[in-house]
Amino acid sequence: MSKSICLFNHKGGVSKTTTTFNLGWSLAALEKKVLIVDLDSQCNLTGLVLGFDAAAEENMERFYASRDNLTMKPVVDALINGTSPDEFTRSENGKLCKTGNKNLLLLPGHLNVSELDSQISVSLKIASGIPATRNIPGNLPKILQSIAEKNSIDYVIYDLSPTVGGLNEIALMASDYFIVPTSPDYFCYQAVGSLELNITRWHRELTRFIEDNGFDAKTYPVRNKPQFLGAVQQRYRPRYEKPATSFQKWIDIIRETINERLVPALEKIDCVKEKAKIEEVLKGTELQAYDLANIPDFNSLIAISQQHSKPIFALTDEEIATTGKVFGHAKKTMIASRDNFLSIFNELAYRIITLTS
Repeated sequence: MSKSICLFNHKGGVSKTTTTFNLGWSLAALEKKVLIVDLDSQCNLTGLVLGFDAAAEENMERFYASRDNLTMKPVVDALINGTSPDEFTRSENGKLCKTGNKNLLLLPGHLNVSELDSQISVSLKIASGIPATRNIPGNLPKILQSIAEKNSIDYVIYDLSPTVGGLNEIALMASDYFIVPTSPDYFCYQAVGSLELNITRWHRELTRFIEDNGFDAKTYPVRNKPQFLGAVQQRYRPRYEKPATSFQKWIDIIRETINERLVPALEKIDCVKEKAKIEEVLKGTELQAYDLANIPDFNSLIAISQQHSKPIFALTDEEIATTGKVFGHAKKTMIASRDNFLSIFNELAYRIITLTS
């Protein structure tokens, strides 16, 4: 059975989407078959994978109109219309979208994901009196799991929107694991501080929902016990290969908030990986629990990677050199930076595999 991982932080601009793509690609490079799922109605992950050319209006219309392509649209339609997961699996809904990595597939997003978010929020609040909607929260992970099984997926990685709505609640609490991408600033510190409140509230709400509707908690698709693996600290400017002082300040504050507030709250509801196991995979590095990786700002390389619809670390020397006027020292610097990102994401992927084995 595939393992599911959510990347979640309800603050925007922390590179959730980019990290989803990069981590998925890195796991795929290690011969894991990976499905990345765009559960954000803004569809940024979909645009990143399909590339600039595909983002042209006429190309996108053709893509979504084709019955050859499986997207979140038929998934949402099935859930809202009451189609059972078994019936959905038996029907022909098209194929997952290929990427530049043979082991990495995409389930593209769709604007109507926002409708599902509203439906789930209603279901969780009043569904005990509305049989037509009470099954929506549980059927979502069932359908997504069936898609994964049909395609022999090892890892499913969900890219979530920066909200605390019903869809994110179900996606995260139904997952096996979750990772919190962060950026070193005051507003991210605030967001991380409030995660303990939101996740513990979701846990209480789902426990009550399962009980009120007479579901068996042991077999219900939303297991309500995702394991927090750690945070990915990113989007900082390095100085001598380490975060500059102004960024390190916030990295330290956010780490302290995670260890002193978030982790203790998650321990009470059995939603965190044991600290000893985190420390074991970090042995020999300068990282501390629960830091899974420190990823500096991508700078100008991000534009090149978007143009080629691949992670920065997968860019070739030629792709770097032929994009704009890049030559001499600048080219060498960018290639060295690419190689550094390759090392960072390889190590992150190995840690994820170890922690989820």
